[in-house]
Amino acid sequence: MRTFSGILIVSVLAAVLLWWLMPDPRTDITHQRTDLPWQVTTFADGTSQVVDLHLGQDNLARAVQRLGAYEELALFEGKDGSYSLEAWFGEVAFGPLKAKVTVTLALGTARAQALAQQAVERKPSPTGDWKLLLPSSVNATLDDALITGLTYIPAYGGLDEAFFRERLGEPVAWERLDEQRVRWFYPDRGLSLLIDAKGKDVFEYVTPRQFQLPADAQTGPQ
Repeated sequence: MRTFSGILIVSVLAAVLLWWLMPDPRTDITHQRTDLPWQVTTFADGTSQVVDLHLGQDNLARAVQRLGAYEELALFEGKDGSYSLEAWFGEVAFGPLKAKVTVTLALGTARAQALAQQAVERKPSPTGDWKLLLPSSVNATLDDALITGLTYIPAYGGLDEAFFRERLGEPVAWERLDEQRVRWFYPDRGLSLLIDAKGKDVFEYVTPRQFQLPADAQTGPQ
Protein backbone atom coordinates (compact mmCIF):
# COMPACT_ATOMS: atom_id res chain seq x y z
CA MET A 1 0.00 0.00 0.00
CA ARG A 2 2.84 2.35 0.87
CA THR A 3 4.52 1.54 -2.45
CA PHE A 4 1.31 2.36 -4.35
CA SER A 5 0.88 5.62 -2.44
CA GLY A 6 4.48 6.58 -3.17
CA ILE A 7 4.03 5.92 -6.88
CA LEU A 8 0.80 7.94 -6.89
CA ILE A 9 2.46 10.91 -5.18
CA VAL A 10 5.39 10.83 -7.63
CA SER A 11 2.99 10.63 -10.58
CA VAL A 12 0.97 13.60 -9.35
CA LEU A 13 4.11 15.67 -8.76
CA ALA A 14 5.41 14.79 -12.22
CA ALA A 15 2.10 15.80 -13.81
CA VAL A 16 2.12 19.13 -11.95
CA LEU A 17 5.72 19.79 -13.03
CA LEU A 18 4.93 18.93 -16.65
CA TRP A 19 1.90 21.26 -16.61
CA TRP A 20 4.02 24.07 -15.15
CA LEU A 21 6.74 23.66 -17.81
CA MET A 22 4.35 23.48 -20.76
CA PRO A 23 3.89 26.73 -22.75
CA ASP A 24 0.59 28.51 -22.91
CA PRO A 25 -1.90 27.26 -25.54
CA ARG A 26 -1.07 28.38 -29.09
CA THR A 27 -3.39 31.34 -29.36
CA ASP A 28 -1.72 32.22 -32.67
CA ILE A 29 -3.23 29.04 -34.13
CA THR A 30 -6.68 29.31 -32.59
CA HIS A 31 -7.18 33.02 -33.30
CA GLN A 32 -7.44 34.78 -36.65
CA ARG A 33 -3.99 35.48 -38.10
CA THR A 34 -2.97 38.51 -40.15
CA ASP A 35 0.39 37.28 -41.48
CA LEU A 36 -0.57 34.54 -43.94
CA PRO A 37 0.94 35.04 -47.41
CA TRP A 38 -2.42 35.44 -49.15
CA GLN A 39 -3.48 38.16 -46.72
CA VAL A 40 -2.53 41.41 -48.49
CA THR A 41 -3.92 44.75 -47.35
CA THR A 42 -3.78 47.64 -49.81
CA PHE A 43 -3.92 51.38 -49.12
CA ALA A 44 -5.08 54.41 -51.07
CA ASP A 45 -1.51 55.68 -51.51
CA GLY A 46 -0.55 52.59 -53.54
CA THR A 47 1.29 50.81 -50.73
CA SER A 48 0.43 47.43 -49.23
CA GLN A 49 0.90 45.31 -46.13
CA VAL A 50 1.85 41.63 -45.99
CA VAL A 51 3.06 39.42 -43.08
CA ASP A 52 2.40 42.50 -40.90
CA LEU A 53 4.97 44.63 -42.78
CA HIS A 54 3.88 47.80 -44.57
CA LEU A 55 5.73 47.93 -47.88
CA GLY A 56 6.68 51.47 -48.80
CA GLN A 57 6.38 52.64 -45.18
CA ASP A 58 8.22 50.25 -42.83
CA ASN A 59 12.00 50.05 -42.77
CA LEU A 60 14.70 47.44 -42.15
CA ALA A 61 14.59 47.98 -38.39
CA ARG A 62 10.88 47.15 -38.41
CA ALA A 63 11.54 44.03 -40.50
CA VAL A 64 14.09 42.85 -37.92
CA GLN A 65 11.59 43.53 -35.15
CA ARG A 66 8.96 41.47 -36.98
CA LEU A 67 11.08 38.66 -38.51
CA GLY A 68 14.15 38.43 -36.28
CA ALA A 69 17.79 39.00 -37.20
CA TYR A 70 18.68 38.70 -40.87
CA GLU A 71 21.32 36.22 -42.00
CA GLU A 72 22.87 38.26 -44.81
CA LEU A 73 22.72 41.73 -46.29
CA ALA A 74 23.84 42.42 -49.86
CA LEU A 75 23.72 45.23 -52.39
CA PHE A 76 22.80 44.40 -55.99
CA GLU A 77 24.01 46.46 -58.93
CA GLY A 78 21.92 46.10 -62.08
CA LYS A 79 23.15 46.21 -65.65
CA ASP A 80 21.58 49.66 -65.95
CA GLY A 81 23.54 50.95 -62.97
CA SER A 82 20.59 50.82 -60.57
CA TYR A 83 20.97 49.47 -57.04
CA SER A 84 18.82 47.51 -54.60
CA LEU A 85 19.53 46.25 -51.11
CA GLU A 86 18.35 42.80 -49.98
CA ALA A 87 18.22 41.22 -46.53
CA TRP A 88 17.83 37.42 -46.16
CA PHE A 89 16.01 36.35 -43.01
CA GLY A 90 16.29 32.60 -43.55
CA GLU A 91 13.41 30.48 -42.26
CA VAL A 92 10.87 32.44 -40.25
CA ALA A 93 7.99 30.98 -38.21
CA PHE A 94 4.53 32.47 -38.76
CA GLY A 95 2.55 30.58 -36.15
CA PRO A 96 2.25 27.01 -37.44
CA LEU A 97 3.74 27.96 -40.83
CA LYS A 98 7.38 28.49 -41.81
CA ALA A 99 8.84 30.29 -44.79
CA LYS A 100 12.10 31.70 -46.10
CA VAL A 101 11.84 35.47 -46.37
CA THR A 102 13.87 38.03 -48.30
CA VAL A 103 13.20 41.76 -48.02
CA THR A 104 14.12 44.28 -50.75
CA LEU A 105 15.01 47.78 -49.58
CA ALA A 106 15.37 51.16 -51.27
CA LEU A 107 18.47 53.34 -51.16
CA GLY A 108 19.22 56.62 -52.84
CA THR A 109 21.74 56.43 -55.68
CA ALA A 110 24.47 58.39 -53.88
CA ARG A 111 24.11 56.29 -50.75
CA ALA A 112 24.14 53.05 -52.73
CA GLN A 113 27.26 54.09 -54.65
CA ALA A 114 29.02 54.90 -51.38
CA LEU A 115 28.09 51.45 -50.04
CA ALA A 116 29.32 49.79 -53.22
CA GLN A 117 32.77 51.27 -52.57
CA GLN A 118 32.83 49.46 -49.21
CA ALA A 119 31.88 46.01 -50.57
CA VAL A 120 34.12 43.19 -49.35
CA GLU A 121 33.21 40.88 -52.23
CA ARG A 122 31.75 41.32 -55.70
CA LYS A 123 30.35 38.39 -57.67
CA PRO A 124 27.80 37.79 -60.45
CA SER A 125 24.28 36.64 -59.54
CA PRO A 126 22.01 34.29 -61.55
CA THR A 127 20.05 37.32 -62.84
CA GLY A 128 23.15 38.89 -64.35
CA ASP A 129 23.35 41.63 -61.70
CA TRP A 130 26.41 42.04 -59.50
CA LYS A 131 26.03 40.94 -55.89
CA LEU A 132 28.08 43.08 -53.53
CA LEU A 133 28.60 41.68 -50.05
CA LEU A 134 28.88 44.40 -47.42
CA PRO A 135 30.97 44.54 -44.24
CA SER A 136 29.01 43.98 -41.04
CA SER A 137 30.18 47.40 -39.84
CA VAL A 138 27.65 49.13 -42.13
CA ASN A 139 24.62 47.12 -41.00
CA ALA A 140 23.59 49.50 -38.24
CA THR A 141 23.60 52.44 -40.68
CA LEU A 142 20.93 50.82 -42.88
CA ASP A 143 18.10 50.41 -40.38
CA ASP A 144 16.18 53.28 -41.98
CA ALA A 145 16.14 51.76 -45.50
CA LEU A 146 12.50 51.44 -46.64
CA ILE A 147 10.99 48.07 -47.57
CA THR A 148 9.89 48.09 -51.22
CA GLY A 149 9.46 44.35 -51.80
CA LEU A 150 9.29 40.98 -50.10
CA THR A 151 9.75 37.36 -51.20
CA TYR A 152 8.06 34.55 -49.25
CA ILE A 153 8.92 30.90 -49.99
CA PRO A 154 6.81 28.50 -47.90
CA ALA A 155 8.55 25.54 -46.29
CA TYR A 156 5.55 23.40 -47.22
CA GLY A 157 4.93 22.28 -50.79
CA GLY A 158 2.58 20.23 -52.90
CA LEU A 159 -0.24 22.80 -52.93
CA ASP A 160 -2.27 22.86 -56.14
CA GLU A 161 -3.82 25.71 -58.10
CA ALA A 162 -7.22 25.14 -56.51
CA PHE A 163 -5.72 25.86 -53.07
CA PHE A 164 -4.40 29.27 -54.18
CA ARG A 165 -7.46 30.10 -56.28
CA GLU A 166 -9.68 29.59 -53.21
CA ARG A 167 -7.59 32.06 -51.19
CA LEU A 168 -6.58 34.62 -53.82
CA GLY A 169 -9.24 34.32 -56.48
CA GLU A 170 -8.59 34.23 -60.22
CA PRO A 171 -5.38 35.96 -61.32
CA VAL A 172 -5.65 39.01 -63.56
CA ALA A 173 -2.97 37.52 -65.81
CA TRP A 174 -0.71 34.49 -65.96
CA GLU A 175 2.48 33.21 -67.55
CA ARG A 176 3.29 29.56 -68.27
CA LEU A 177 7.02 28.96 -67.68
CA ASP A 178 7.11 25.24 -68.41
CA GLU A 179 5.02 22.10 -67.87
CA GLN A 180 5.30 22.25 -64.08
CA ARG A 181 5.50 25.98 -63.38
CA VAL A 182 3.04 28.82 -63.88
CA ARG A 183 3.12 32.38 -62.55
CA TRP A 184 -0.07 34.19 -61.52
CA PHE A 185 -0.33 37.98 -61.30
CA TYR A 186 -2.46 40.15 -59.02
CA PRO A 187 -1.53 43.77 -59.87
CA ASP A 188 -4.04 45.33 -57.46
CA ARG A 189 -2.22 43.59 -54.60
CA GLY A 190 1.31 43.92 -55.98
CA LEU A 191 1.62 40.13 -55.96
CA SER A 192 3.06 37.58 -58.34
CA LEU A 193 2.80 33.91 -57.35
CA LEU A 194 4.94 31.14 -58.80
CA ILE A 195 3.16 27.79 -58.52
CA ASP A 196 5.56 24.88 -58.95
CA ALA A 197 4.00 21.41 -59.13
CA LYS A 198 7.28 19.72 -58.20
CA GLY A 199 9.13 22.41 -56.26
CA LYS A 200 8.59 25.36 -53.95
CA ASP A 201 5.93 27.98 -54.52
CA VAL A 202 7.12 31.59 -54.38
CA PHE A 203 5.15 34.69 -53.37
CA GLU A 204 6.72 37.96 -54.55
CA TYR A 205 5.33 41.30 -53.39
CA VAL A 206 5.94 44.92 -54.33
CA THR A 207 3.73 47.90 -53.62
CA PRO A 208 0.80 47.96 -56.09
CA ARG A 209 1.98 51.33 -57.42
CA GLN A 210 5.26 49.67 -58.48
CA PHE A 211 3.74 46.56 -60.04
CA GLN A 212 4.24 45.96 -63.76
CA LEU A 213 2.91 43.02 -65.74
CA PRO A 214 5.49 41.19 -67.88
CA ALA A 215 5.11 41.90 -71.58
CA ASP A 216 4.34 38.24 -72.32
CA ALA A 217 1.74 37.80 -69.55
CA GLN A 218 -1.58 36.42 -70.79
CA THR A 219 -5.14 37.07 -69.72
CA GLY A 220 -8.20 34.86 -69.87
CA PRO A 221 -8.52 31.13 -69.11
CA GLN A 222 -5.30 29.10 -68.83
